[in-house]
Amino acid sequence: MNKRLCMVMIGLVAFGTMRADEVEDSITAALKAYQNNRSADAFSALQKAMKLLGEKAGSPAAVALPEMIGEWRGGKIETQSLGSAGGGSTVSRTYRHADKDGDEKKIFVSIAADSPLLGQITTFLKAPALGKLLGAKPKQVGPYPAMYLGKEGILQFAVNARYAVIIQGRKLGEDDLIEIARGLNTEALK
Repeated sequence: MNKRLCMVMIGLVAFGTMRADEVEDSITAALKAYQNNRSADAFSALQKAMKLLGEKAGSPAAVALPEMIGEWRGGKIETQSLGSAGGGSTVSRTYRHADKDGDEKKIFVSIAADSPLLGQITTFLKAPALGKLLGAKPKQVGPYPAMYLGKEGILQFAVNARYAVIIQGRKLGEDDLIEIARGLNTEALK
């Protein structure tokens, strides 16, 4: 009988572990800490919950960053919550490629979801004259109007009124940046 009870308990623990939701656990911990007047612990638990939510919200953006784009190989995908910067989350990946001389070229791609940054980018995309004041050159990446800042080596565009895509490659030409932009899986962001 004890053996059976032990097996049932192990099964319940395993089932509970599989169904555990870290976001829910963090929110519950924050509420308990708040109710016990432990504001610092509550704040910390809520920050953890926000970070985890940001990572979950950013997951479609991670799918948009393929392992390979042409001869460019993607590195590790990084996610970050932008809670302290006004909200949203960002997913990024660095792509590397050796040119014909053997020199390594790097391009950094960042996709921000639900970020105030999106409003700034779309403002300049809707009013190219404003972008020109910053030295931006209007470009087209598939169906998306884009803004290329040559001095900074930055190409930016918006997808689905929710994602800001920023591609940066210092000392690289606009062709390299556009190649990376066209190789992103922007359909995953729709």
